[in-house]
Amino acid sequence: MTEPSAPPSPATALAPARLMQGFPPPPEYRVHIGNWQQWPQKIWSFQHAAELFGTRRIARAGEVRPLPQAPARLDELRVDEEHTWAEVWPALHTDALLVLHRGCIVDERYFNGMGPATPHLMFSATKSMAGLMAATLVAEGRLDETARVGQLLPELAASSWADATVRQVMDMSDGVVFTEVYNDPSSDIFAYITSMGWVPEMRASSAPPGILPNLATLKRLHDEPRGSAFRYRSPATDVTAWLATRSAQQSISDWLSTRVWQRLGMEQDASLMLDPQGTEVAFGGMSATARDLARLGQLLLQRGQLDGAQVLPAAAIDVIAAGGSTAAFAAGGYPLMNPARDGWSYRAQWWNRPHAPRSFGAYGAFGQRLVVLPDDDLVLVLFGSHPNPMAGVVDPLMQSAFSVLAHHLKDRS
Repeated sequence: MTEPSAPPSPATALAPARLMQGFPPPPEYRVHIGNWQQWPQKIWSFQHAAELFGTRRIARAGEVRPLPQAPARLDELRVDEEHTWAEVWPALHTDALLVLHRGCIVDERYFNGMGPATPHLMFSATKSMAGLMAATLVAEGRLDETARVGQLLPELAASSWADATVRQVMDMSDGVVFTEVYNDPSSDIFAYITSMGWVPEMRASSAPPGILPNLATLKRLHDEPRGSAFRYRSPATDVTAWLATRSAQQSISDWLSTRVWQRLGMEQDASLMLDPQGTEVAFGGMSATARDLARLGQLLLQRGQLDGAQVLPAAAIDVIAAGGSTAAFAAGGYPLMNPARDGWSYRAQWWNRPHAPRSFGAYGAFGQRLVVLPDDDLVLVLFGSHPNPMAGVVDPLMQSAFSVLAHHLKDRS
């Protein structure tokens, strides 16, 4: 993620609908890898990631599984003193919103040229897909969560990952030093994403190209014992993905294709971005449609069952839904950066809110969300192109909207 840019003043504002329009488009309306995370260019690029970067297909197959419709009148629902339900989503720079209640679509909205068949970049909500794969492998006995990373990945034996357990890496409590602050260009995350082609203008000649070589360069540890403090860092996802793919002898895209996309009757293919060396960008490169992501959320709500068949092991989903250590979550200081997530936890690359309305979810920068509320029979999907990547900017209003919605729908017949 690049440093957030505020929307331009009205005198210089670009019209989002004119982005990439024309043959060729006017220079100021062209979107490319040099400006794809700027606003408003991101409105176009987040819906067209496969046109900017190399990707690998997550293939659907067979008949499309319908999503029943049961529309609810929500426009005038009061979320807070300033916003109704209908007013929240433009205020959050939303590109798509889809709500499933009891398995039916009760609300579906699209903005900024997006539609039901449009894939959208998920950013760090992708992390949860890698975590779901790893959690499934653990539940199936194919990946030992107590094993040390260096035993399973000799390539990292000389790094700070080596003595961490698989579980610690999955839960981001491995203790490896890496800073990830999206509005600080000196943060480690910028060198990381630059090395794999996201920010070419910041390319440092000393950084090895691609994700995997960079993982081996991390050598420092925090002072606390491993497993005692959660610290959010994208490289932990890429180590999780490496562990999962080596264990399964299968890429994340192939696993998602065969275990999820081809089992759930998805409407569209999804895709996963590749780095310059052909490694899948597990920490943030997946694109999918709102409807298909909602189908996955419904499967998780049903503990992996679909039409009487166990598509994914219930044990894996139960671990994710139960959440992790709230003490570890607090110990790493994350709630100080985002008070809206005070009291939460993190488990297998999924965020967990333990207080009502209880939820677990996949969260990504700029407003990407897949949230499952098991007590309320709700699945929420959001895609966005917010000017600011920081979760703390959007979380308070989003969480208010989710809570109000859950209460409103609770007694719906």
